[in-house]
Amino acid sequence: MSEGRTMTPVGMDQHRSGQLSPRELEILLLVAHGMSDSEVSVALSISPRTVGAHLTNIREKLCARNRTHLVERALRAGLLAIRTHASPPQSGDIDRTFDLTDAAGNVGEIR
Repeated sequence: MSEGRTMTPVGMDQHRSGQLSPRELEILLLVAHGMSDSEVSVALSISPRTVGAHLTNIREKLCARNRTHLVERALRAGLLAIRTHASPPQSGDIDRTFDLTDAAGNVGEIR
């Protein structure tokens, strides 16, 4: 993921939602796939405390109460899209049910 691009949740108050950084979007996607803070920290080579700090920021920006609400808010805001062609994950594989989307609803990587 390249630095410099941010995404703003669609349909949410700009002041309250702010903008999610590329790192926050990476963490959001991994959390949506069911990863724990520890698993996210290993995947991104950052400490679990840093993951927790990012999640606190993301929850505040999306006005979410918990992880489940965070994913629901991200889906409603158009930050995540559900893959309809996703096959069930195999044991040990990361769930790839969700994709990131931009403000126009385009699915893909953040650049």
